[in-house]
Amino acid sequence: MRNALSFMLFIFCVFPIFGQIKTASGDISVLAGEKELSVSFGYDHIKIHGFDSEEEFIKDKVKIREDHKLGTGKQFRDSWFADRDTVYAPLFIKHLNHALPDERKISVSRNNPEAKYNLHVETLWVYPGYNVGMQQPAKIEVRLQLYDVESPEKIIWESKSPIRIKAKEAPFKREERIGAAYTALAISMSWFLKKKAK
Repeated sequence: MRNALSFMLFIFCVFPIFGQIKTASGDISVLAGEKELSVSFGYDHIKIHGFDSEEEFIKDKVKIREDHKLGTGKQFRDSWFADRDTVYAPLFIKHLNHALPDERKISVSRNNPEAKYNLHVETLWVYPGYNVGMQQPAKIEVRLQLYDVESPEKIIWESKSPIRIKAKEAPFKREERIGAAYTALAISMSWFLKKKAK
């Protein structure tokens, strides 16, 4: 009975995530048999929930912090951009590598010199969530593209977009909340690869 309940919870939790990644064009099955995969991240067209632009969001948060304590606004701005390389990308790569089964293992890393293909993760929208007594997990919207490293202008596979991913938890720190959404994206991508790139 306990095993059956665990299985039902597994199905309930995992498959709604998996269903969010769908193909717009191309064929990701070219990754079948590949042992290496490079990954890159882009934020050129990012929007933040409740703001017309990312810069407007940053100005608002910087002012609030500077009004409270001088210097903390700049710290926020610096960390907002640094978190992309120090938190979000590492979490996505770590959990994608971990979630892929050993018999179908692809070694995923940034700027992988051994990889024939690159998976590009373009972040389009972010809802940072909150944890101030009440909790609200972060959400992100992304577009995924796969291309040959030697011909990046030729898209081999592209997801339907935007793909909206909701984190499964809401840690206290902002970067950890948003990072949890990239973790959920990695798990979703692992299931997609298991099904489409056997």
